Amino acid sequence: MVRKNILNILLLTVAAWVLYNRAPTIINHFRYQDQKALDFTLKTLNGDSFTLGQQSKKMVIVFWATWCGPCEVELKRINQMIADKKILPTDVLAIVSQEDEKIIANKVSSEKYLFMIGIDHEGIVANNFQVRATPTIIFLDKDQTINWMTSGISPTLQYRISSFIN
Repeated sequence: MVRKNILNILLLTVAAWVLYNRAPTIINHFRYQDQKALDFTLKTLNGDSFTLGQQSKKMVIVFWATWCGPCEVELKRINQMIADKKILPTDVLAIVSQEDEKIIANKVSSEKYLFMIGIDHEGIVANNFQVRATPTIIFLDKDQTINWMTSGISPTLQYRISSFIN
């Protein structure tokens, strides 16, 4: 009985610690909902440029890092949606901040990512969205209004993307 109580206290403590540390990010995500995203232009990995203000369709933006395990999980799930023709490659912009382009190119090539890759050299775009963790996933409506924003692994991501884009 004592061991069970100790285990319950330990689990409750861990849950409280996680919630305490994640609460500011979660609250920040809710604050951004229904706000218009700041316009930005980024160089893409293939050498083109991407300007948010020129988009007139719903988009999923993913802030990620080449070294981030949870990012790899989410990006593979998104990539599979593109491969299965559930969404288009142009529906997704995956933004990498402050990383070497060669490392990014190697990762994209090895994972065979099908979506656009934006390069945020100075981290300005990530800062504008107050990205504090990767992956951070943002759904933007046709007028660049933030519909939904989350960080970390989202078990319902594929369902949410399908529902949002389609």
